[in-house]
Amino acid sequence: MKLTAMLKTLGLMALASTPVLAGTAPAPKNPIAPAPVDDDLGIVASIGYDSNYVWRGINYGQHWVRAGLNGAILLAGGAGEDGAGSTSLLWDVNYGSLAGDQDSFSPTLPAFVGVPTTSSFQRLSLGAAVSHDLGPVSISFGYSYIHNMGLLANGSGLNSIPGVTGGYGMNDIQQLTLGVSSNLGPVNLSSSANYDLVNGGWYFDLNAKSTIAVTDAISIVPHAGLGYGINYNAGFTQGSRNLIGGGGVNGIFGGSAYTKGITGWTALNVGLDFPIKLNSRATLTPYVAFNLPMGPFQNLARSSTQPYAPGIGGGPATAFHSVAYYGVTLSVRF
Repeated sequence: MKLTAMLKTLGLMALASTPVLAGTAPAPKNPIAPAPVDDDLGIVASIGYDSNYVWRGINYGQHWVRAGLNGAILLAGGAGEDGAGSTSLLWDVNYGSLAGDQDSFSPTLPAFVGVPTTSSFQRLSLGAAVSHDLGPVSISFGYSYIHNMGLLANGSGLNSIPGVTGGYGMNDIQQLTLGVSSNLGPVNLSSSANYDLVNGGWYFDLNAKSTIAVTDAISIVPHAGLGYGINYNAGFTQGSRNLIGGGGVNGIFGGSAYTKGITGWTALNVGLDFPIKLNSRATLTPYVAFNLPMGPFQNLARSSTQPYAPGIGGGPATAFHSVAYYGVTLSVRF
């Protein structure tokens, strides 16, 4: 009898502790928060302004306005917690234009020739690369297409002068790029080798940067970059290369140092970025920088001022002079 009574008591206790209907159990005192939904698409949109458009050591002109999109698509995840072993597809789309058409290359010819003293210039670039994280270093291999537009790309009016053989301007650029990057303590180092499939010539760069946190939202990023070219021509046509190098219109003064492109150090570029996190997705980054042409580019600064023909003008050398410039970028991650 005692055993039977004890079993009845345990049965009643079990029933009392079991909810009658599903979903009616009391909530725990310390509920576990649901995991946050990862809605990050890995896409960054940006708009920006540069007081001078400097690309690979050349100052193309003043007041550059730009917009871009870039992103990364994970193709294969790595085994390491830091992403080591992962493979990603990187892509980017960028467009920029000289506001006010204040370029650095337009010729200085007499007014009666009818050639404008300033030229418009726009550039659209599309790129894609496969990047693999090896742990200590990351390597990438990619392709980019750069479409040059505007009066500067079409010869700045030189091709319309009677008696001029034409062929002045800029070609589009299609390049293959092999890149490598690594962290050496607090310093990020990166380098790339770029070959132009359309115009020929190589361009190499070596870059270093480091991030110094000032507050949780503000940082200072010092950076430096050094370029080197082998028969590098930046996409300028043979006629423009000859003209910039002092060969004269229609090659009247023969060849020039730029006829086959330049070989040697191009420029040293140093600067400071000041990224400011506006919120979890938006960052505003003002910057200041200095571009210091070297070797062959310094020589082009001198030779580009040679007359186009006996007693007729000469080209500006602004594109190959040292310049201090500044700008700002607003980027938003989606």
